[in-house]
Amino acid sequence: DGQHWIEKGKSSKLALKKWAESSSWTFENKWFLLEAEVSFCNNNYDAAKTYYDKAISSAKDHKFINEEALACELAAYFHLELGQKDKALELFLLAHEKYHEWGAFGKCTSLYEFVVSNFSSPIGTGLTDTDNMRQEIAFPNLEVGLLSSLDDALRRHTDMASDPVG
Repeated sequence: DGQHWIEKGKSSKLALKKWAESSSWTFENKWFLLEAEVSFCNNNYDAAKTYYDKAISSAKDHKFINEEALACELAAYFHLELGQKDKALELFLLAHEKYHEWGAFGKCTSLYEFVVSNFSSPIGTGLTDTDNMRQEIAFPNLEVGLLSSLDDALRRHTDMASDPVG
């Protein structure tokens, strides 16, 4: 029964809000992220953007690197869905950086593959010497080299993963 699960969700959301009020350090970013996702699902895009921003800031302020990465990634999907590719790519890159910092190398790889497959133009695939030309065609407002920095980050984490002592 769908209504049962809706009520269960509302009850859980209320519990999380109470936890966030009593221990903002631990639960605030989680509540903001849940509010962002609910707002997004309800097509309340202004509220969703505000809550994604708050979730990212709260996770960062409270030193939850993994939750900052998750909030950045979900905010990136939100912006991508709205057609805001520049902002989405910026947030995917930040999510990748935070997942890498946290040590989630498998997640870095899958996020990298998603970004390369969804943010490259028909000029080619992957990251090559045509990056600058491709960026100017697909994302004229992006700082040159963002995709290359993602490629460099993937290579660094691949080297670290293959040489754990190093």
